[in-house]
Amino acid sequence: MKKTLQILFLFLAVSVSTNYAQALFVEDFNYNAGDLLTAKGWTVSSGTTNAIAVTSPGLTFTGYPSVAGNAITLTTTGEDDYKTFTAVSSGSAYLAFLLNVQSAQTGDYFIALSPTSGTGGTGSGQTNYYARTHIRSNGTGYSIGISKSNELSGGYVYGNTVLSFNKTYVVVVKHFFNAATADDDAESIYVFGTTIASVEPATPEVGPHIYNAKADPVDLSFITIRQGSTALAPALRLDGIRIATTWNALLTATDVEETSIPTKYELNQNYPNPFNPSTVINYQLPEAGNVTLKVYDVLGNEVSTLVNEFKQAGVYNAKFANSNLSSGIYLYRLQAGSFVSVKRMMLIK
Repeated sequence: MKKTLQILFLFLAVSVSTNYAQALFVEDFNYNAGDLLTAKGWTVSSGTTNAIAVTSPGLTFTGYPSVAGNAITLTTTGEDDYKTFTAVSSGSAYLAFLLNVQSAQTGDYFIALSPTSGTGGTGSGQTNYYARTHIRSNGTGYSIGISKSNELSGGYVYGNTVLSFNKTYVVVVKHFFNAATADDDAESIYVFGTTIASVEPATPEVGPHIYNAKADPVDLSFITIRQGSTALAPALRLDGIRIATTWNALLTATDVEETSIPTKYELNQNYPNPFNPSTVINYQLPEAGNVTLKVYDVLGNEVSTLVNEFKQAGVYNAKFANSNLSSGIYLYRLQAGSFVSVKRMMLIK
């Protein structure tokens, strides 16, 4: 194994690329009812009860890109799950989804985006949430809102429209990266109950909302689905999640890359790269089987085993962090059945 990895390393380019193209994200929950999200490439962020599971049937909305499969149901407390997407650091990041709310309370957020790195560029930024999308009770229905920071600390705003329970809406959340200062990114929400606008409307339901008390993110690369707190959170169903950098790509089926059912094996470049102290490795499996994902140094010595288990077909990610390693180039190797792929990454301390 050591000799094989050394040979592979010699044929890999010495330079480490730091250019990443924008990529779309799609989650239609095209799995069997009862399947857990954590078995489909999502990772637990927090919580140990009420794991998020796929439920039937899925949600539909005329004019929204075809949604295959089922949906998920969120309760008023429980596990929160996240997944990565290629980082967006300029222009706009759009998040769209189908939403059907059954009940609401005093207000809590159920979905959010977050940056690659934490404060000061260290650690993971997954729990540093932006574009937090809230639901709170309003008369006989509910209102939708957004916050850049913790709702209880201020910096949140709700729309004026009273939305109906048990009705499916298309919701589009927008985070605009404003390069003027470090605290003026704008966030907005658009809601459609009958017809989806083919171009971005001039006036959103919520926002544009700017909250100067919290610094802007450098990028956005995580999506988190959250079940909130017992006394505050709504109960709802969610389906057809999409992330894009333009309005047209968000709502055009042919522009969306379907990531729920891979057609081939693939090991992607880790992100960020170079990294310190952690990075995320994405990979996809077109069929179920035993999977190993291991990290080696350039001499072929095994450094870490990230995955060693049977997995269903799907898109997955694995986080690698090891504070005891020294700066340098490391190799990571995915094996699934007869498929083997090796890539390099650089740790800089």
